[in-house]
Amino acid sequence: MAKYLGNDAQVTINSVDLSDHISSISFSESAAELDSTSMGDSNVTRIAGLKDGSCAIEFQADFAASEVYATLNPLLGTTTTVTVKPTSDATGATNPQKSVSVLVTEVPFVDHAVGDLATFSVTWPFAGAVTTSTS
Repeated sequence: MAKYLGNDAQVTINSVDLSDHISSISFSESAAELDSTSMGDSNVTRIAGLKDGSCAIEFQADFAASEVYATLNPLLGTTTTVTVKPTSDATGATNPQKSVSVLVTEVPFVDHAVGDLATFSVTWPFAGAVTTSTS
């Protein structure tokens, strides 16, 4: 896949595809930076430490059965699997899928102003290793 328009990401949470209720998604992996500089070194040296990350999602609120609130609310305080693909096309080398267990630390109930589209945002920390699929 070359450059692409970011309007077709596929996101599943606890095996439920909620892509049609998501305004934005950020799936970010990181590694701790550990100073490994020793006596006699002329420059700071570093190594990677533990990996971490988070998944930030902006949802469009929906209280219908099998939709956003019904899917997320029972997960509060538990871990669940989030999978993300850049587009809804088949998983492949040019459309990889990332999957990770996250800790559901928040599920906002209402967060909007008068006249606005009812949305809410969450940022959930990773609770395990990320896997990448290309087939």
